[in-house]
Amino acid sequence: MTDCPRKIIMESITRMLARREHAYHELLRKLSQKGFALADCVPVVDEYKSAGIQSDARYAEMRVRSGINKGHGPARLKADCQQWDIDERYVTQAFEECQADWFELAVVVRHKRFGTGAARDSKDKSKQIRFLQYRGFYSEHIQYALSVVEE
Repeated sequence: MTDCPRKIIMESITRMLARREHAYHELLRKLSQKGFALADCVPVVDEYKSAGIQSDARYAEMRVRSGINKGHGPARLKADCQQWDIDERYVTQAFEECQADWFELAVVVRHKRFGTGAARDSKDKSKQIRFLQYRGFYSEHIQYALSVVEE
């Protein structure tokens, strides 16, 4: 690879990582979308990874924190990380570090969307269940959220 494309690739990676954390495969996808050859990009991204500038562990932490702030459950966050081929241990470590109470988060998300009262009928209850499933909560979180009713 000549020096000029390498320099442009490095500048692109630096700009992307300056804005936010990116997963390894996400960087490669974005670079290939910009028209760079994958064979030229992989060594440069590997250098960033080995230097600790790019980290899938930090990406997982960022993704989990961001997802919790948006009201997403653990299933959705795991799926988001799997989309970029993030190692499961990084996701698990991020869950442990954030110490989220998934049950309470499910309650907060449900109450924000549907109010604090009980579901009016089975159709309303099904709607709430589907919504919480879409948000990525497991069935035990959903059942807990539906059981917490404030009048």
